Amino acid sequence: MPLSPFIWLAVAAVMAVVEIASLGLITMWFVVGALVAFVANLLGFDLFVQVVVFLVVSVLCLAVLRPVFVKYRDRGKQEEPTPVGQIAVVAEAIDNDRLVGRVETPDHMTWAARSADGMPIPAGENVVVVGQESVKLIVERKPS
Repeated sequence: MPLSPFIWLAVAAVMAVVEIASLGLITMWFVVGALVAFVANLLGFDLFVQVVVFLVVSVLCLAVLRPVFVKYRDRGKQEEPTPVGQIAVVAEAIDNDRLVGRVETPDHMTWAARSADGMPIPAGENVVVVGQESVKLIVERKPS
């Protein structure tokens, strides 16, 4: 009994759904392979040839085209600017024990802050941003 060509369309649909869910640019090449195997089925090739065509086209597309697409996809990405290394002014006294403290960076952004050495830092003091944990800056007193 010959394989229905719609099996290859079902494989393509499943791979497309997996790609949409993952956005990894991996299973989309198996969609291409399944569509080429679908055409091979319509042309009357036997199951063995269809499976070989599916695997060869899928792996070839994965190996050759994925790097190009990943490079194109990542081309527009830019890293977020970081305030690490900048001088900031303590806007609200920093006290790690009370979990309070805010600093203002030169771009007039205020950030939650904590002291790198755990010592309190009074408002108005200049500090150096030495690290960042999500939206909280780690600061230390600016050397005189």
